[in-house]
Amino acid sequence: MDAEADPPTRSRTERHKCFACYKQFKKKEHLVEHMKISYHTPHQPKCGVCQKHCKSFESLRNHLTGPLSRAGCSRTFSAQGCDLCLKLYDSPSSLGKHREICHLSAPASLGTKILPFAGSVDVKYTTKGAKAIAINCGLVGGGTDGSLDLCARVCLVDEDENIIFHTYVQPQSAVTDYRYEITGLTEEHLRNSKSHKEVQDRILEILYNGESARRLMSDSGKARLLVGHDLKRGLDCLRINYPGHLLRDTAKYRPLLKTNLVSHSLKYLTKTYLGKDWNFSSCSSKRIWER
Repeated sequence: MDAEADPPTRSRTERHKCFACYKQFKKKEHLVEHMKISYHTPHQPKCGVCQKHCKSFESLRNHLTGPLSRAGCSRTFSAQGCDLCLKLYDSPSSLGKHREICHLSAPASLGTKILPFAGSVDVKYTTKGAKAIAINCGLVGGGTDGSLDLCARVCLVDEDENIIFHTYVQPQSAVTDYRYEITGLTEEHLRNSKSHKEVQDRILEILYNGESARRLMSDSGKARLLVGHDLKRGLDCLRINYPGHLLRDTAKYRPLLKTNLVSHSLKYLTKTYLGKDWNFSSCSSKRIWER
């Protein structure tokens, strides 16, 4: 045997690379299977430096600023990127101008005079041109342990943050936990409140926007989009069944989910993506609903 003979060389394994998320696979059929279930689209969050597709904004944020971020992308983003929307700009001046507008103004206060403890207030504004309505429900607890969700307050706003409907709701069963630390509601708030059926009819009237129930499934109808966080929970309490294609839920929108595709809290989303730090737990009843 020749002692000077070259040692045997290991053949390099061919890798198959996904050109969207850059994952690599040993076998081509594994790459094909990945492409079938990954649902890569142009609408996915994408790194402005290396153009890598990420399954959520959380994944993109980790890619750019996380502890295991890619060095080149992280360096470029720290100098040219917006921390809120994660977009890149070609100059410091462009980035500075963008940061001046990349935030939301504080929403208009409901005020204290129109929110008495006794009775309910139905604030109605004309919203003929509104294509989307956002909803928030104040849920109190029922049942022996207070774990049963009961709707006690509803607020709807239009695209311009105008309050179009706001009222207290008479729960359909006895309240055993007002969840005051979260809702700010007490027994006094629900005295003389509107009936559940009356509130349900008014909400549907706003959402249908003059459209017949038969045409709700049509994409060309006048019915409005309904926006909210964890919409199913609130709609179930209101006993409202609204078509899925008209719902826009921030608790289910994939780009806003965690890397394991579980929903973030609404407080986290407003802080991270809107730059608003709402401290709900320390707010009084009046201040919670002013916001």
